[in-house]
Amino acid sequence: MKKAFSTWYNYLIGLGLALIAAGVAIIPYFATSSWPFPYIRYTFLFSSIVIFGVGFIIQDLMRANHRHKTKNWVDKLPEQILEKCWAVFVPAIVGSGLCLIAGLVFSIPGFVF
Repeated sequence: MKKAFSTWYNYLIGLGLALIAAGVAIIPYFATSSWPFPYIRYTFLFSSIVIFGVGFIIQDLMRANHRHKTKNWVDKLPEQILEKCWAVFVPAIVGSGLCLIAGLVFSIPGFVF
């Protein structure tokens, strides 16, 4: 876990995930006149949940796949497998955290571009 949080590219991937969610949330507001401003907040908050959930499910499937291959149902997983799983999950945590912060910022009353 410590190794996954200490690598810089995990933060870069998480920032990329948050920027994709920002594009999905903000571009329709400027591209169409029918996209209400509160939808930006909802899109950021929903994206936060989705990014976290997808990251959690992917790392959980990786762990389950390794347990299924080795028939290791009870014992602790090897450290290299845990590092791989955390390397997948950390960008999801960072991206969902950034989306959550952006959603909370857009929830401030009176905040408009």
